[in-house]
Amino acid sequence: MNEENSLEQVAQQREQSLYSHPEAKRFLSKVYAWMALTLFIAAGTAVYCVNDTALLEWCIDHMILLCLGGLVVVCVMSLGCRAFSAGALAILLVLFSVMEGLWFGPLLSFYTQESLGTAFACTAGTFGVMALYGAVTKRNLTLMGRTLMMLLIGLIICLLANCFLVQSSTFDLVLSLGGVVLFSLLTAHDTQQLLIMGAQEGDETVRAKGAVMGALTLYLDFINIFLFLLRFLGDRR
Repeated sequence: MNEENSLEQVAQQREQSLYSHPEAKRFLSKVYAWMALTLFIAAGTAVYCVNDTALLEWCIDHMILLCLGGLVVVCVMSLGCRAFSAGALAILLVLFSVMEGLWFGPLLSFYTQESLGTAFACTAGTFGVMALYGAVTKRNLTLMGRTLMMLLIGLIICLLANCFLVQSSTFDLVLSLGGVVLFSLLTAHDTQQLLIMGAQEGDETVRAKGAVMGALTLYLDFINIFLFLLRFLGDRR
């Protein structure tokens, strides 16, 4: 209990000047630069995939493999971030972006352009609002992270149960809405944590690694909001 109180006090002291802290803002700008590159590569790969019939067919046949491959890369980056150099993490991030683009290619071909545009616009707006909230709020969101991770595990279990056991369209919509809310809150939480990290003193190597890993974290928040919104906003071709 004392540890939690101590952690909360430290976080509150830091967040008072986080948004105006020059190093924190500089660090966050690097994170967003890497995130923008990740989105650009993934989107470019997906568009190329859609326009290449042979590649699109291969991706459709191997969507599960591409999904598992992306999860493996994320796990390797997360578990090996201390051992890898910043350059190695950047290469893995680019590889992950390409694999994500190949996985998204078939997704773009399944839905109409209008519904994809609507889902993306709603995602960008939701992500932007929650990221801004995480940056400027006076509330300490640090301890909220534990609850959000527990809810994430519960959401994954419910999604699997609905996919293989329940198979209810109504329950699927409820889970999709819950996913949007959950990853929106994670966006605010992760943004504040990145600002706290940026405000701390550290060598450039550690900060460079943190920027790449932070970009991966925010990218996953963004893309999951998009996927859950697409589940009930997307219209099939």
